Amino acid sequence: MNSRISRVVMALSLAAASAAAQAIGLNEQRFEALGGRLDEPFNSMSVVESKLAVESQNPRFRSVGELSFHGSDRTCTGTWLGEDARHTYVLTAAHCVAADFRKTPGFRYVERVTMRNDAVVFHGRGLAFIPPPRRLPGSGVASDEPSESDVAVIRLPKRQLRPLTDAGRPLLDDLGDDAHDGPGQADIEFVGYGLWRVGTKEVGRTGRLWGSVPGGEVRGTRHLLSFGYDPRGETRRWFVATSGDSGGAFWQQRWGYWRVVGTASARDARFRGFEGPRMAALAHWVKGIFPDARTLSERMTVGIGSPFVSRDHAVDVSDGSVAYLVPEQENATGPTAPTSSGAAGHSVIHVIVEDELTHHRAEVRLRGQRETACGQPVRMEDDGTCGNGRTARLVVSFHPEDNPDLPRGSLVGGVEIEAVGTRDGQYRQRFPLRVRIDHLLRGEVTADRAQVLPDLMPRAPSREADPVRVALPTQADARADGTASASEGPFTRVVATVRDVLRDTDRPLVLRAYRRGAAGTSCATTTLDASTDCEGRALTGVSLQYEARDNPGLRPGLYRGRVFLEARGGPAGARLERVAVRLNIDTL
Repeated sequence: MNSRISRVVMALSLAAASAAAQAIGLNEQRFEALGGRLDEPFNSMSVVESKLAVESQNPRFRSVGELSFHGSDRTCTGTWLGEDARHTYVLTAAHCVAADFRKTPGFRYVERVTMRNDAVVFHGRGLAFIPPPRRLPGSGVASDEPSESDVAVIRLPKRQLRPLTDAGRPLLDDLGDDAHDGPGQADIEFVGYGLWRVGTKEVGRTGRLWGSVPGGEVRGTRHLLSFGYDPRGETRRWFVATSGDSGGAFWQQRWGYWRVVGTASARDARFRGFEGPRMAALAHWVKGIFPDARTLSERMTVGIGSPFVSRDHAVDVSDGSVAYLVPEQENATGPTAPTSSGAAGHSVIHVIVEDELTHHRAEVRLRGQRETACGQPVRMEDDGTCGNGRTARLVVSFHPEDNPDLPRGSLVGGVEIEAVGTRDGQYRQRFPLRVRIDHLLRGEVTADRAQVLPDLMPRAPSREADPVRVALPTQADARADGTASASEGPFTRVVATVRDVLRDTDRPLVLRAYRRGAAGTSCATTTLDASTDCEGRALTGVSLQYEARDNPGLRPGLYRGRVFLEARGGPAGARLERVAVRLNIDTL
């Protein structure tokens, strides 16, 4: 749909937001094919619903629920993203929480909100976060496509009456999606709530309904998905999302993993189609609001203590099982041909990684194993099966003992893996595996909690003659900015560049970095570069802290960033330890 139509669409969605919900509309011929009668749509809708309900109850849709707002008959559709220590997060459309969302990006308070489905209920008063309009490249002018920023994340108190498990959290697409890559790609599916329609007419019944659009029928831009709809006639464009579906997620598979590729924004006034913002353009913003939101790239990642476990590719083949290979590529090597021994063991994958801070390169060794139905893992290229079972999940893991000389740092890289059918010769699926090895200490600073590392060298305690020295290494996003003093003692000012999530800009933020003596000492804090306290004893720990008084004029908001510290200790300062401190400063 063009810009003019998009503006008509948005006007419709905002006007309808306060009216009765109007959820999925079904093409007349598809309605009849599912058992409905055009002369009695109200009475026959239950037959159609029962057939579509089978799809809408798939486990991947357990996070989808109906949103209602206290004191209003307005309803929308939302997707539960997960929770942190204090809050629950729900994805929906911006116009569901603010009719004037284009004029009030950032955040706003929302009265009691309820999200419910058959599995879960969330409720409470919270905050709704809305992204700023996209700026056109080179001009700084906001885009005139309202649907591009018609998305919101609602943050509610963590008060679940019936909690969802972590396994129910959806994956957000942050890599781009098949619908934008060309026609003939994976279908897009949708689940929404509200008043049903047949063709263009209301049926008068409400409830949860599922629809699907062939990937080749999807159009759009880097920031927007557009879907056509034919109210009558034989067509593949057989469903339309309308105002009650606002905020519902568009789901699509990539490499066999279901992820959210967009959210519903609005329907064309003449029932020619509907549209919504593309998630790949907004995933970074969502992560700024809720850092623990899951993304597709994180699902396809192996790290320290977090092995990658693939889906079971054996379900894709018509005969036999699959083996996993490492095709020829730059920066990675591994098994290149299938075997069939069935003997327990693991393969070795070699990957070249780069330190995000220093850009130095190193080699990481990973273990690759394939599950079997009997629970005994074999080498990744081994297609051996166990009895009648064909289970073939790939497990890729990092083990410190395999990498004794790996330097300290935040190491990133990647490897392409290919699943190959060893009897079904037609089956091949290649997918990327990201490697992120945080071979360092990690911490977090929040608005009300400092990061305190009491002993930077736990395996090599510092002695009087070999103190631990701490520095702020050269990095683009942080610098030391002199010494300051407070009542508790001197500290080093650290100026970090953080992302102002609500305003989509970068800004400086001042932190305090200081060292404190061991418990029982009477010495005050001292600066980052000090190695001994006022009594001449070696210092071992370091702290990083946010203080509002150091940041006058900072507006309420969410500020995200990262700072690296570097510590040396042991004989002659030979041992190096790095610390990556995540900054999650919430001043709302």
